[in-house]
Amino acid sequence: MRSIPARLPAFLSRLGGVLGLLALTSPPLAAADRPHVLPSVRTFMNFGGDAAWMSDKIDLGFRLQAKEARPSHLAIRYALVCTLLEPSEKAEALRAWCRDRKLDYEDCFIHFAADTPVTLHVGAEEAANPRETRTIPGWDPRNDRDGDGRLSDAEFSSRANPKASARERRTARVPIYYWGPPADDFVMHVGFAGYQDFLAARHAPEVAAGWDGIFFDTVPDEVAGPGRTAAVAEYPRVGPESDRWARDLQSLFAKVKARQPEKLFVANGWQADPLVVDGFQLENWLGLATPAHEWRRRIDRARDHDRKGHVQLLQYNPVHDPALVPFGTRLPGVDRGRDQIYGLASYLMAHGAGTYFGFGLHPYTRVTELWFDAIRVDLGQPAGEMRPWQAEDRSGTDTGPNLLRNGSLDSFDDWRVAEGIVLDTAVKREGVASVRIESADPKPIRIHSQHLLLKPNTAFTLSAWIKTEAVRGGIGAQVYPYDFAGATTSPAAMLTVTGTTDWTRHEMSFTTADDEAGRISFRLSEALGTAWIDDLRLTEGAPAPVTPVFAREFTRGLVLVRPPAGPDLSAVPGMRLILPSPMKRLRADGRTEATVNSIQLRDGEAAILLHP
Repeated sequence: MRSIPARLPAFLSRLGGVLGLLALTSPPLAAADRPHVLPSVRTFMNFGGDAAWMSDKIDLGFRLQAKEARPSHLAIRYALVCTLLEPSEKAEALRAWCRDRKLDYEDCFIHFAADTPVTLHVGAEEAANPRETRTIPGWDPRNDRDGDGRLSDAEFSSRANPKASARERRTARVPIYYWGPPADDFVMHVGFAGYQDFLAARHAPEVAAGWDGIFFDTVPDEVAGPGRTAAVAEYPRVGPESDRWARDLQSLFAKVKARQPEKLFVANGWQADPLVVDGFQLENWLGLATPAHEWRRRIDRARDHDRKGHVQLLQYNPVHDPALVPFGTRLPGVDRGRDQIYGLASYLMAHGAGTYFGFGLHPYTRVTELWFDAIRVDLGQPAGEMRPWQAEDRSGTDTGPNLLRNGSLDSFDDWRVAEGIVLDTAVKREGVASVRIESADPKPIRIHSQHLLLKPNTAFTLSAWIKTEAVRGGIGAQVYPYDFAGATTSPAAMLTVTGTTDWTRHEMSFTTADDEAGRISFRLSEALGTAWIDDLRLTEGAPAPVTPVFAREFTRGLVLVRPPAGPDLSAVPGMRLILPSPMKRLRADGRTEATVNSIQLRDGEAAILLHP
């Protein structure tokens, strides 16, 4: 555990010693002992694939038949923990559980606190189905003066909260994904002890029986579905309890794990600290369009999780293919083989004792056709960590004048700042001070910025030194341009840092549009924790199109990746790299090319090389 939030000791004590019990149990399988069928790479697959196809390719998946064909295969069963279908066997079992223990079944759900419009697909979450907006009535316990779970005519006519018009609490449930029939899907109150005990003592053991473990889907670190942005009766949005959903989910997972310590539990997208379960899937880990600075952040974060012993299902998203990957990113000039080698090489940069490589994109209907035999390559084992092979040519970026006023951040002069920020003279990168941003409440987002007029249609480079401590629960600490480039605000187009990191220099480039007005901003976005920011620089000109090349050595070869500096990946020729010894370049189909002493590597391209 790298850091402990201020409220965590009290939270852990409320678990009733469950985490203490976890500390005394053994993991389901020691990381170094996890078997894999291929020489170097561990693999997983979301759905798809029959036992015969998976037997010599896939190490972890959702099909029990694959384990029956090869006992070393890890078969984990797909299940839901934060949502519940009605009608379903799980719903009936939960009703019986509550009835036997004299619990209120309705306490297992969360409810809107005020009348809330929600737009969802009708019947099922499919693009072909129409979307419809309905208003869910809100529930406020103050309106229910006699506490019977419904409002009489007298109670309704004199409501303490007129913005909550539900006559019965069940009608205020938070739905997710789609409107029924044939079934409705609702968000659960993951902190309700009765629901936690049901999952830990009955449902999870039944689901995991005969399997190696469970894959829990839909586990966000904040209230799921439309409830994430709306007022919810059970989960306040402000104050010291604003991160209670994440802590409740940790408590629930801890109870599940303590009951079945030998089982492998993996949660989709879940990266809480402490993790409690064994690992997580990152369903959209990265793709070829991921910018260089964000690519490196994700690799570094995966290596950090691996050092902590976490299982990681790292999914690479292939580029667009009209039949196989209809929702993939369109990147003209990028062929399938180049994309496949880039995805595998990026995974190899993060490869460790608990990492698994996956590929594809929702809805996974033809994911088996995305397989390529380069995954079978025997590279041996990593001989070290990822390192820069060639530093970035930074001429014209650091030598130019800083266009930001008081970019040293030694004071607040020239900056418009909000609450939650202070000068820190004890923790700084250079100069007199840094700025420290602290957040005990992920909302509201407080933005600190400087307004500027820049040349239109011109390239600029923005850099910052950032240090973080336990930044979690949202997007993260961010430095970014706003308005100049058409109000680009996606996390991948910003300098974004999460977790606990030492001082690190981050850099990105952007191009202004016709509008020359905008701002440079920094913030903690929907997150908890502490961030320090220092030495902000904005210079005219983008770095030369020579982005860093990263290398990682293996006992039988070498992996090189040149992450993309921008959206144009068709530029030729590439950068010439002199190899340390003669090597053979691996192709996507698993064959190798002739032995060479050097290679050309384009922007957004990778190479996997084998010793002869």
